[in-house]
Amino acid sequence: MAEVMAHETVAKKISDWYEEIKKHNTESAEALREQLLTDLQNMTQNQTVLLYFNLIDSRYKLLMEEYEKTDDILKTIQLNADKEKTDQMIQYYYYFFSGMHEFYRKRFMNAINFYRIAESRLRHIPNEIERAEFNYQVAIAYYEIRQNYFAMNHAEKALEIYKANEMYAVREAQCLMVIGCNRMDLFHYQKAEELLQTAVHQAAKAGDPHIEALAHFNAGICYERQEKLEEARVEFETALDQKEHLRSAYSVRSLYMLARVLLKQEKTDEGRFWLHKALNAAEEKNEPVYTQKLRILQHVFIDRNEEALESAFAELRRKELWSDVSDLSYQAAAHFKKQEKYKPAAKYFQESIDANDQILRLTEGIRNENM
Repeated sequence: MAEVMAHETVAKKISDWYEEIKKHNTESAEALREQLLTDLQNMTQNQTVLLYFNLIDSRYKLLMEEYEKTDDILKTIQLNADKEKTDQMIQYYYYFFSGMHEFYRKRFMNAINFYRIAESRLRHIPNEIERAEFNYQVAIAYYEIRQNYFAMNHAEKALEIYKANEMYAVREAQCLMVIGCNRMDLFHYQKAEELLQTAVHQAAKAGDPHIEALAHFNAGICYERQEKLEEARVEFETALDQKEHLRSAYSVRSLYMLARVLLKQEKTDEGRFWLHKALNAAEEKNEPVYTQKLRILQHVFIDRNEEALESAFAELRRKELWSDVSDLSYQAAAHFKKQEKYKPAAKYFQESIDANDQILRLTEGIRNENM
């Protein structure tokens, strides 16, 4: 007969498991989860500890990119939360992880709204690393809606904490990436390049090839923004050389950007090859937004299908992905202008302006809410 475990002991092991998740230690996180599944069967009954396990399990599924399973767990937890009063720590994790789930579904404003609720409960978590984790996740959400100063503020808070703890070198590299990407958006390209190359070296030193590949990917974007297309191509190819990155859902981004750069270089055959490879990956990894972005590239650079092009843009507008609409409208306009097709060029320059107006409205709304 298995020895009965005190629920306090299991709760401590769940906390240890969460620490490994935050460090991106997938192997040890997976091993600890298997141990906990056995421990929970032998634990003295305690609903709060069971709820705690399910919440951290939802975070584990995000780490493993099992987003649909995260959705299922959080829906179950929501039903349980409605039936019983939960303590502040459980509520914090529920709202925080719900925000992360919304982020990975690319519903960025929903994510930020969950984070705001979580923040009101963060003071009940006396853990500096958790504060860093919260600030990092908020930073990347603000970055996605181009709220650059809010994003950098949160990323710098997180970085300060991570730098003081050598166990979180990977998160330090990720914070450097976030700050670098925001500098890029603000046209501080030299500073952005420095930060991103530092992130590459930091991730390599920490022995995390996936994060190293993401740093190369972001460096590639920085070069592409400056029309340094050959340097950008090298960075995207370097990212895709990492097996860990290629297996990840994030590989769709690198495939998309490599196709985009090749098409801009007028290497149409190579660009078409990588575009179809990216479309297959987007379907396989359930990335519908990237499917639309790739369709836009296809209809701008390859087959010039105006109706299909407008349909793909309409889908991005429906999802309120104004940063993507602005960027891709500008890319389409620049290409059509180069081809001396001035009517569609004018149309998509205006689309880019309109999308930027939406971003500015969003900025004003967020500033007013934070006053």
